[in-house]
Amino acid sequence: MDRIGKNVGNIKNILMAVFIVMIFYLLKTLSALLMPFVLALLFAILFQPLILKLEAVKLPRRLILPVITIISLLIIIIIFNIFTQSITEIMSEQEYLAGRLYHKLEQFLVVVNNSIEYEINVTSLVSEIKSLLNLSILSKTAGGLALSLSSFTGSFIMFAIYYIIFLSGMSNYKNFLHYVGDGEKGEHMVEGFEIIQKSIFSYLTIKTLISLITGFLAGAACWIFDIRFAVIFGILTFMLNFIPSIGSIIATFPPVLMALIQSDTVLTPVLLFVILILIQQLMGTVIEPRIIGDRLRLNTFTVIFGLIFWGYIWGIPGMFLSVPFMVIVKLILEKMESTIIIARIMGYPEKSKKAPVRKRKSETK
Repeated sequence: MDRIGKNVGNIKNILMAVFIVMIFYLLKTLSALLMPFVLALLFAILFQPLILKLEAVKLPRRLILPVITIISLLIIIIIFNIFTQSITEIMSEQEYLAGRLYHKLEQFLVVVNNSIEYEINVTSLVSEIKSLLNLSILSKTAGGLALSLSSFTGSFIMFAIYYIIFLSGMSNYKNFLHYVGDGEKGEHMVEGFEIIQKSIFSYLTIKTLISLITGFLAGAACWIFDIRFAVIFGILTFMLNFIPSIGSIIATFPPVLMALIQSDTVLTPVLLFVILILIQQLMGTVIEPRIIGDRLRLNTFTVIFGLIFWGYIWGIPGMFLSVPFMVIVKLILEKMESTIIIARIMGYPEKSKKAPVRKRKSETK
């Protein structure tokens, strides 16, 4: 009997592993359909508490849902339009920017030429770089932008449909979960859903607020230094701030590169780089952890693993969504006795709970 029980347990484990692999395979294969669905769900979770508060003050539901839906979708469209217009403007001035870049590169190579014994043919090297940049990077960038614009339109329509459905139906989640759970299990399902919902809501609102402030400060710094396209650099910083670890690092390079192209001295790009790094460090490593707290924080290993894993599954959108996904996984694992240790491994120990200190044998005697 023991051997039969072990065999049944092994079969269950194998089937569970196969099931998990199939889920991840479908997530990767159906990414174009699932990404708008998941984004719509996260946005609906983000705005649902606002809907409940407005309903609590006796505002009609028929008015609340259309207003919130239209305003939130308009905000997305406006940000996207500003971003695409700025990109178009940058692409229209690519000859001027490329000329400035080649001039700076030529100056740098002349300095290097004077510093080393081996003489570099600056003119031929710069011409080679020009041909490589013109043939590969610029054409690929233009084609990639056109493809992104066309795919965004289709994805945005799907996102809007899902978003409207979730917003209109999510207010009845208690009745639905009570029906699914049928009794005490339904109460536990409602309780678990509300914990996850509140946690995701608090994380997304705090992260959005921190990213907005970071993007505003970065854009303001670029404007003070008279860097062109300061608005797009602010929006880019806001968007990249949602990618953990590497996003804030990547966000500093475009404005610094523009400062190098524009300015005639090295001091301006260096100062801008230092200021942008200080802004990212202040907001990302000092303010954000204190506001979010330990319960929703993930340790460095979990963040990097989530970034690599969801980046592999869904590409760049997966990187944006990696932290919310890992937070949801951590919260779900905390609700089950058999997996709570994995949830603890993913996070940080609470500051109020210190590990017990072992006393030496000499002290106990």
